[in-house]
Amino acid sequence: MESMTGYGTAEGRVGKGRLFVEIKSINHRFSEINVKIPARMGVLESNIRKHLSNLFARGKVDVFFKEKEPLFGGVTVTFDAEIARQYKRLLGRMKKELGIETRADFLQVVGLDRVLRVEESEGSYERLWAQIVRLLDNASRQVKNMRMKEGTHIKKDQRDRLSKLRKLVEEIGKHSDIALGRHFDRLRKKVGGGGNIVDEQRLQAEVAYLGGRQDIAEELLRLESHLKQYSELMDLKEPVGRKLDFLLQEMGREINTIGSKAADARISQRVVDGKSELERLREQIQNIE
Repeated sequence: MESMTGYGTAEGRVGKGRLFVEIKSINHRFSEINVKIPARMGVLESNIRKHLSNLFARGKVDVFFKEKEPLFGGVTVTFDAEIARQYKRLLGRMKKELGIETRADFLQVVGLDRVLRVEESEGSYERLWAQIVRLLDNASRQVKNMRMKEGTHIKKDQRDRLSKLRKLVEEIGKHSDIALGRHFDRLRKKVGGGGNIVDEQRLQAEVAYLGGRQDIAEELLRLESHLKQYSELMDLKEPVGRKLDFLLQEMGREINTIGSKAADARISQRVVDGKSELERLREQIQNIE
């Protein structure tokens, strides 16, 4: 069992620079992967998304990349001498024709940004994918480890709550048998009118009516089956969050039906306790992959 909450980072040499990778994972009803990378690395977005989709079946996963050092080397600065000469000639003509006297350097007037060219080194990020994916996997492993640790704690608590639910179901079954027996005895007295002769036809009709209204054997049987399936799913080596959520919904329906059918205070109290345990289970399952 694995939760959907985790965090991991990785940093290392890639190409001629250093790359930083950060992954955050939180609970989500479906699988949602958000990739936040520099625009120039956009060619890798589909690769990253596909790779993480194979690792995380469910949850909202945010991945962030940052080049701490340019992966294709540093920037290069070049001086455009021809443009600088043109600026210098034009400024000389302006001073002569307009009669302007100034000792200011023409570069101060024009600005260095007009004659200098700053260029980042370029290359193929796809060729660096093998190095990049190693960092991505390192960060992903940290996320998976956190998710597994939290999943282990949740699984233990789920086992305890399932055990309480089984006990409640057993108690409901026992009290149901006792309650039906009492009702049956009351019916015999009622139908017999206080005498020894019992109108069997009328008695059977009353019992059939009572059975339809208060017999919860089918609901208890389905509850026991759901509890067994739930326990088995928890041991599978695959994402089971959605399946468990579905079973909890079905168990909720069964226990609601029991509550509406059973005319017994002790059963009603155990139905309330059962609903409380189901709600706690459901809250935890919202963070299970």
